[in-house]
Amino acid sequence: MSSSGQVLLDRYLKMGRIHPCILLVGPDKAAKLSAAVRMAKSLFCSQKSKELFCGECSSCQRIEKEIYPDLLLFKEDNEEALKVENVRDIIYQMEVAPLEGRAKVCIIEEAHRMNSASSNAFLKTLEEPKENRYFILTTTKLGGLLPTLVSRSLLFHFKPESEAVQFSTDEWSELEKMFGDFQTTKEIDPIVDFCEEKESALRFLQFLQVALRKQAMGEVGGSLFNPLSPMECTYKYQKTVELEGKLKSNANVGLLVESLMRQEFLK
Repeated sequence: MSSSGQVLLDRYLKMGRIHPCILLVGPDKAAKLSAAVRMAKSLFCSQKSKELFCGECSSCQRIEKEIYPDLLLFKEDNEEALKVENVRDIIYQMEVAPLEGRAKVCIIEEAHRMNSASSNAFLKTLEEPKENRYFILTTTKLGGLLPTLVSRSLLFHFKPESEAVQFSTDEWSELEKMFGDFQTTKEIDPIVDFCEEKESALRFLQFLQVALRKQAMGEVGGSLFNPLSPMECTYKYQKTVELEGKLKSNANVGLLVESLMRQEFLK
């Protein structure tokens, strides 16, 4: 069974407008690398129709064998760390014209191996991204990445199925009503009051994540987040995941949740 992260990523790729830097986060290195390779195939496949890629054409086959000329793959075992000279070489190679198509893709596994100098060098590339150049970063340590680098990436979280969040019917109904009242009245204080305690704030964010993910994946009719598109739900889902990470190391939980609600849901 595909993880929710993989399903969301596949749906995003089918929309056609790809962000120049995709960040895949989660504990399973193999799953994230496989997802990155799938994305490369979707960008280069010459035979795809309704599917992301065919898996049979020369491009797909060579990507699988890691010998496609317009795909740069930097696995964790290639280098213990990604120093600034390594990143500058990556940037140079990505600026060179593609050999076969209109695009180039670079996969960097465990991107938190970049130190401060190499991260800043990489950021300059993301500030003015070149057309048809795509970076796919994977990491098991989101906190090890420069916050500005994370903010310039589109994040997809690959959580193990065993970590799926569960809600009782009563708890879900309570949270759903609170969020529904907020959408109707635009009054944010009840949510801020509920999220004063870190545990409650994390629970509320997990509620938003589950609801947004389901709507993005087409599992529900979307009564909570109409008229958001699947892509918009995916984007807001990633914002809640980012905030969840911040809450675990920040005491000002109510203020952080209020900021999220005002920026992403109070329109």
